[in-house]
Amino acid sequence: MRRLLLAPLLLLVPACQGETAKDVTATVVGKTVEVAKGAGSGVVEGFKEGRKGAASADGSQTLSTPEEVYANTELSVLEAKPSESGGVEVVLAVTNKTQHPLHLLGLHESGGAQLLDKEGFATPLQARSPGQSADSIKVPPSVKVKASIYFDGEAAKAQKVRLWGREFPVSTVTAATPKP
Repeated sequence: MRRLLLAPLLLLVPACQGETAKDVTATVVGKTVEVAKGAGSGVVEGFKEGRKGAASADGSQTLSTPEEVYANTELSVLEAKPSESGGVEVVLAVTNKTQHPLHLLGLHESGGAQLLDKEGFATPLQARSPGQSADSIKVPPSVKVKASIYFDGEAAKAQKVRLWGREFPVSTVTAATPKP
């Protein structure tokens, strides 16, 4: 792919000299980067739309925007505590207000879930934490479930959790000693 994108550059540069060669090279490389970014964004968008549009085996609805999430669920933070594997475990209460299973996406995308400390600094989710789905929360129909998400940082400094653009206070910080 890289060879294909740089082929026009190899054809045009030998015919140019000095500043013209520099300008041609800058233009070709700039357009190559633009095409690559557009293709990457298209893949991500297509993946998201494909997941939302595909019928799941259990009939679940896939929600990824704040409007979808808050129209179909109620969220609250039950507690933030030191995680056994280090960092902070935030326990959420997620209520499904629908008759369908829900699959909530977008925890990692665009800062969908962030832990805010007492100084206002944001900490993103930990990648690949035990007990946490990579980027989603599954909720059966018409029930309330507990879901844990994990962040870097210190539980004692946690003040708020931002989920899909809304901030929730961290009302309880329990003191637990992480296992070595």
